[in-house]
Amino acid sequence: MSGSSASGGDGRASGVAAVAGASVMFSWGFVVAKGLHLPPPVIATFRLLVGVIFLTALARIRGERWPQRYGAVIAAGLAFGVHQLLYIFATQHTSIAVVSLIAALKPIVVALAARRAVGERVPPALVGWGLVAVAGVAFVVFANPGDQSRSLVGDVVSVINLLAVTAYLLFTKRARLEGTPTVTTTASLFAVALVVVTPGLFFVTPRVPSQPIEWGLILLLALGPGNGHLLANWAHRRVSAALSSIILSLVPLFASVWAYLIFGEPYGWPQALGMALVVVAIVGAHRAETAAHPLVDAASPKTP
Repeated sequence: MSGSSASGGDGRASGVAAVAGASVMFSWGFVVAKGLHLPPPVIATFRLLVGVIFLTALARIRGERWPQRYGAVIAAGLAFGVHQLLYIFATQHTSIAVVSLIAALKPIVVALAARRAVGERVPPALVGWGLVAVAGVAFVVFANPGDQSRSLVGDVVSVINLLAVTAYLLFTKRARLEGTPTVTTTASLFAVALVVVTPGLFFVTPRVPSQPIEWGLILLLALGPGNGHLLANWAHRRVSAALSSIILSLVPLFASVWAYLIFGEPYGWPQALGMALVVVAIVGAHRAETAAHPLVDAASPKTP
């Protein structure tokens, strides 16, 4: 598989585990964003600011070098900034299940774009398992069309967010394949995203969080779900973009459980069936990629 890095099966297995862990962390991001009753630019700006400060300090402690080529990093940061605004807005205007589940349609978009964007040939079986994951997503999306927590505006913004988050995934993958370390890549694209979202502060009120609980939730969002990006970005050189996108289909399944427990959003047998289908798709996709590429770039340089 062109452009992917792993050290045999062990490298891929660790990459799969990292993306799965990131999925759990990302799933909580929707809950925190919905619980924060602040305008999207405020949440996005201060969440990214905390992330940039933390990751820059971590990079200095680790002595990681900064990217030598910034084209893909800037593109990823632009897409990530747009994604932050869109997903927060959508989460505040429709159900968490819908926002996260529409974003989970990435496997299909990635399958169409991966070869051109990052030079990956997606095995046909992987596309098939992506469709299984999408079917699982569909069970949850269409389970409660009359749910009071849903809105057409939020649903439409969720679809636009799908394009932004897919672009972020593919451009970050390209940046990592160029050899830049995980922490400095993530810190750099967060800084670009911060430039994208900050001007939005001039169009909203309030412009700064005022309550301790608001600051606490922003810190939680930045250092909890936000650091899931470190795991996902570390995994880019160990698993393909297509497989990563399928594993990230776990995000809406976890998020719909948290939404049910915390906000009382609907959850029943369709959601459980959807979760089962996505888990089956992840296992099948992992096996399909292992069969198609049993020794994925075993000689590739190990980049943090």
